[in-house]
Amino acid sequence: MINHTKLTKKEYLKLGLIFWSIVFTAIEVPLTLAFKIKLQNWQLFTDLIISAVFTYDFIDQYKKSSSLQTQFLSKKEKIFHYGQLFFEGFICIPFDIIFWATGLHISASEIHKFLKMLRLLRIIKIFSILDKIALVPKLIKVQFSLLGIFIAIHILACIWITLGQTQLGQDFISQYIESVYWTITTMTTVGYGDITPNNNLAKLYSIIVMLGGVGFYGLVIGNISSVIGEQARYKEQTKTRFTEISDLMKYYHVDEKLQHSVYSYYSHLFSKQLSQNDQKIISELPISLKKELQVYMNIKLISNLAMFRTCSKECLRAVASVLELKQYGPNEAVINKGEIGEEMYIIGHGHVDILNDSEQIIATLNEGQFFGETALLNEAKRNATVKAKSYCDLYKLSKKEFLKIIKLFPELLNSIEEKLNSR
Repeated sequence: MINHTKLTKKEYLKLGLIFWSIVFTAIEVPLTLAFKIKLQNWQLFTDLIISAVFTYDFIDQYKKSSSLQTQFLSKKEKIFHYGQLFFEGFICIPFDIIFWATGLHISASEIHKFLKMLRLLRIIKIFSILDKIALVPKLIKVQFSLLGIFIAIHILACIWITLGQTQLGQDFISQYIESVYWTITTMTTVGYGDITPNNNLAKLYSIIVMLGGVGFYGLVIGNISSVIGEQARYKEQTKTRFTEISDLMKYYHVDEKLQHSVYSYYSHLFSKQLSQNDQKIISELPISLKKELQVYMNIKLISNLAMFRTCSKECLRAVASVLELKQYGPNEAVINKGEIGEEMYIIGHGHVDILNDSEQIIATLNEGQFFGETALLNEAKRNATVKAKSYCDLYKLSKKEFLKIIKLFPELLNSIEEKLNSR
C-alpha cells in the first residue's frame, strides 16, 4: 500500500542513506566477486557504515512493529511480518568485518563469497523505499529508471565475467567494458555475434539474458516514455478539444466573431489549468478543504506582490481568505471612471487595459499585477476606466474586509501607504 503521508526531513535523510547504500552494494558486490578482489580496508570501512545505516533502520522498524497488534494478524500476515523482520535484521550483519576479524575470508572464502552474494538482497529494500514516496517527481522517476538500467547491466556484465567469457590477458577495464558491451547488445537485440559464449552454462545464461532483456527493455523504455508522455498529455488533450470545437463551428457555420469569442474563452480556460482534471479534483473535496485549498492558491497569487511582500504569513492568510473571484470577458468594464471605489483587484489570469477619457489605452496590466488600491484608503472617485482585454480572473479585496485586516495586521496598512506615497 502506498503511503501518502508527508515524510519529515529526518525520514528523507534516512531513506536517502539507505537508497545510496543499496546502490553502492549493488555495484561493489558483483564487481568484487567477478574480479575476485581480496578484502580491502575500504571495503571493511564501507561495510561498517552501511551495516550501521541498516541497523539504525532495523531498530526503527522493530520499534514500530512492537507497537503493532500482532494478535489480530492472520497466520499468513504473521509469517510475512516476522519474515520481513528477519530479513531486515539479516541484511544488517557486517559479513566482511566478521570474516576479516575471524580470518574466515581466507580459510572459508567460498562461504564468504556466498554471503557476499546474499548482501545483494538489500536491493529488494529499494522497493519499500519507493513505496514510501507516493508522489515522486517526474525527473526523479527518470533518474530512478536510468539508475535501474545501469545497475541491471552492471550485475549481468559481472556475471558474464564470472563465467569466464572475457578474453584472457585483458586488463580490468577492458574486461569490464567488453562485458558491458555484450550485455547491452544482448539485452537490446540478440547480439552481433562478435562475442559468443564458449560453454553450455554461458549459452544458457545468454538465452536467459536475451529472453529477459526483451521484457526488461520494453518495461524500462515504456516507463521512461510514459514519464515523458505525461508532460505532453495535457497539451494533446487541449489540441484534441480545439479540433472538436473547430469541427463544431464548421458544421453549424458559426460566424467568425463568435468563433473568435469561443476560441478566446477556451484558450483562457486551458491556459489557467494544470491539467484537464484539476477542477474535477478540487470539486471532489469537502467544502472545508476546498476553502482551505483556495486560501493557499490565493496566498501564492499575492505573496509576490509588492504591497504584500513584507507581510507576515498570518497577514497573507487573512487577506487570501477574503479574496473574491470575479470573472470578466473581453471589453467588459471592471471599473468606470467617476464612480466611488470600494475595492481593489488583483489579476489572477488575463490582461486589463487602463483607458483615459478618450477611451485610449494608457497602460495594460497583466497577470500578477493589481489596480484600484487607492480606494482602500481614500474616499475618492475612480480616476480611470479599466476594461478586460481578454477573459480575466480577478480577485477582489473589498474595503470592508481590508479595514478589518489592518486592525489585526498594521504592517499591511504601512505597506500600502508606502506603495501609494512612492508614486
